[in-house]
Amino acid sequence: MKDCKQKIKTYFVTIPAHKFLHIKNYESVGYWDFWQKQSLIPGQDCETICGLLDGISGKLDDMGGGEANGGSGQIMAYINDPSGRICSWGIPLAECYGVRLPIDYAGEVPPQMLLIDVPEGEYLVFEHEPFDYEKENQIVEEKIEAAMKSYDYAASGYCLDTTPGRIFYFYHDPERFFKYVRPVKKTS
Repeated sequence: MKDCKQKIKTYFVTIPAHKFLHIKNYESVGYWDFWQKQSLIPGQDCETICGLLDGISGKLDDMGGGEANGGSGQIMAYINDPSGRICSWGIPLAECYGVRLPIDYAGEVPPQMLLIDVPEGEYLVFEHEPFDYEKENQIVEEKIEAAMKSYDYAASGYCLDTTPGRIFYFYHDPERFFKYVRPVKKTS
């Protein structure tokens, strides 16, 4: 078991243009609330959506895992959306669940899902190494939240990019990592 005393790694990445196939919720607050609210919408419950997403080939984050949001290529995301609820980061967001796909994806789009183009962009990653989900999940989540809140953007020469349409990705795979991938842009 990895020790939860490890620090959060932060690093910048450029993510190439891609597509994001997803469902979206403007009212949910977090993973469990998201799925509870989606379960009230016909055809958008967790089992149905995860099954549909499992059937999509060519997912960019697919590590061959069978668990949703943990190696199967399925991820939570937050889209900067003026119609979204104001989150704890002070940004209007819509919570989403879906898969990242190659920019040239031309396959099926289930009728209850949305497919959007995501342009190439720079992102700041906050990442914790593998951990014991049962014993450490809450601690790791708190550490990541604290690291994101206290990050000195001014010193990095970047700021959080809150342009409508930019996407924050959230990866939760305790055997590999817990990480947020946040869109950023250079400051003048």
